[in-house]
Amino acid sequence: MQIEPLKVTEDPVSELQGVSESQGLEAEKFAIEFLSRVIRLRGVRIDREHFLRSELHRRGISNESIDAAVAENPAASGIGIEMLDRIAAEVVEFETRKSTAMSFAAGIPGGFAMIGTIPGDITQFYVHAFRIMQKVAYVYGWREFLSDTDHVDDETLGKLTAFLGVMMGVGGASATVTNFAANIARPAIQRQIAGVALTKTAWYTPMKQVLRVVGVKLTKDSFAKAVSKAVPVAGGVISGSLTYATLRVQSARLIKHLRQLPPPNVDAEAYLARLFVIDEAEAERVESSLRGRGLGAVRETSSKAKGVAGSVKGRVGSLLSRRQAAEDPEADGEA
Repeated sequence: MQIEPLKVTEDPVSELQGVSESQGLEAEKFAIEFLSRVIRLRGVRIDREHFLRSELHRRGISNESIDAAVAENPAASGIGIEMLDRIAAEVVEFETRKSTAMSFAAGIPGGFAMIGTIPGDITQFYVHAFRIMQKVAYVYGWREFLSDTDHVDDETLGKLTAFLGVMMGVGGASATVTNFAANIARPAIQRQIAGVALTKTAWYTPMKQVLRVVGVKLTKDSFAKAVSKAVPVAGGVISGSLTYATLRVQSARLIKHLRQLPPPNVDAEAYLARLFVIDEAEAERVESSLRGRGLGAVRETSSKAKGVAGSVKGRVGSLLSRRQAAEDPEADGEA
């Protein structure tokens, strides 16, 4: 599969330049309809309990800790941040690799036809993006998103859209996710916005930028006849099927944000302090590695330079000797 270089813009909202208010509203509506349909596709939903039990069991976590992780969250059960980071990285690796190796068309009866004119590879991108969102969120302490895919409420759609905004780098999306985190930390108001129309919720204003970007991109894909397809990858465009690199870059953004939010039922100060120590150690390791590589490169260059200098010196000496012999042939005869 031929992949063109990924182009990235600093602000994906720049894609909305020249889009009128009425066009923006149409884009929002189109995005809501499309994302709602994708969420309902078979294979999108991740069962939180099954996922956590499977991942933690594979890593030798005790049954008691696994039960606690399912009942509350992995961090609250005593599982360290380092382990959570490893699990998140591995599930992202698994999903991104799978996204380049398979098509959901064969496994979804009538699947892509339900999405209308949206190309199959675009739909597949969102399928894997939503799977990654759920898995990473469950690792870092979030509750189940899609308990019922037959009925996707506005809260669920809002969460997944906000997560998509974080992955794309849309301004304001991170703050929206942080607000959600604060709400789920207080069970009494966990679902206080359930049943409220999407456009009336407090978090809709920052989130509508995400919907507009997605809607405009999808509209371009739907009607463009060119081979290259516009895809919401932080405002970038790639040609052909959505790639391994695309989801990896976006997933890294999501992990970076979610791991900075202390999960419910943990000492937030202690959690953030430990996170700081881990990140500082990683930064020092990377810096040390770069220094080592730099020093090694300098030494290698110096060694090569000395070798070249010695070779040149030897060649020059040889040439001088030959020239001297050519200019004074009698010297050889006398010798």
